[in-house]
Amino acid sequence: MLDYVKALGIISVVIGHYPGDPFLFFKPYVYHMPLFFFLGGVLLNTRRSLLSHSANLIKKHLSYIVMVYLLLALIFAILHQLYPIAYTSLWRGNVLDSVLYPIEQSFHGGSYFFVGWFLFAYAIVSLLCFIVVNVLVKALSSPTQVQAAVLMVALLLGYAGMDYVADLYQASKLFYLNLLAQVLVGSSFFLLGYAGKHLIMKHSGFYSFIAAFVLIYLMSQYDVLEPLVIAWSKYQVSFVFQTLTALAGIVAVFSIAKIIAHYQHIPLLKHIGQQSKPIMSYHILAFVLLDIIFSWFGLWDLHNTKALNHYYSEFTWPIYIGLGVAIPMCLHAAYQHTKHKLPLLTPKA
Repeated sequence: MLDYVKALGIISVVIGHYPGDPFLFFKPYVYHMPLFFFLGGVLLNTRRSLLSHSANLIKKHLSYIVMVYLLLALIFAILHQLYPIAYTSLWRGNVLDSVLYPIEQSFHGGSYFFVGWFLFAYAIVSLLCFIVVNVLVKALSSPTQVQAAVLMVALLLGYAGMDYVADLYQASKLFYLNLLAQVLVGSSFFLLGYAGKHLIMKHSGFYSFIAAFVLIYLMSQYDVLEPLVIAWSKYQVSFVFQTLTALAGIVAVFSIAKIIAHYQHIPLLKHIGQQSKPIMSYHILAFVLLDIIFSWFGLWDLHNTKALNHYYSEFTWPIYIGLGVAIPMCLHAAYQHTKHKLPLLTPKA
């Protein structure tokens, strides 16, 4: 079920980053990033030590960010020499400025790895929430009290992030306020996932999907169905409406995943869920490669290619979304195969 949740979530991310939107109500930007923070809370392992949890975050997220950021920078520097796609050098004159540049720009400063903002914020959120949950577990006597306290902290952090710190950032444009708002909002959904994991695993299903659909429909009718642009701390309606619509989308995804898991085993969908991280990292590269192919046929001017601007027609949506998922999976499979074969290629002493 959780693999299906990740699969539906990452497909929503790919859809959200391509021009054109086939959805009337379940628009990806309403719920897709909150979904992954929420899922992190569902999967949080509090049995680890703080040292073990921190080491795991450095290995799985921070080192991964550095590797992928540099790899994509190299790939797009080469592509820029061959084709007139938009590109901004990530070297800012010295090492310190170059290291700080992606953080200051929320990984959007000329980078085609702009989802790096999520991975960076997620690492901070996971560490912060791990500490919060463990402190509450030690301070309170019963699981019910812990759950209630976690829920209260989640709501307070979400309110502070969306209705206070985000406004400070929009007024000042100070990058650290944007990062703080990202962490507060991400922590809110992470803790909501931890507090509500048993509830959503037990009660998601057909009726929950109907309830989520009705809520999202009503929100759209009252003009309060707005995207959560966590990367840039843009919240067009209040914390209450933003959180309700995001949670409705999350419940809908969990419900669909549970229904699929109950009635049908879909190996491909499960595999997509298991490969959600490389898909998140490389789907923009897949879009650009497709832009290049369409430019060969004279259908697209590569001067227009940017991280969020790609060739679009009424026929291309399934091509870009399908291959936006498939190409990163193939690249990751090739990498894993090569990595596995490398010891065989190394001469024995």
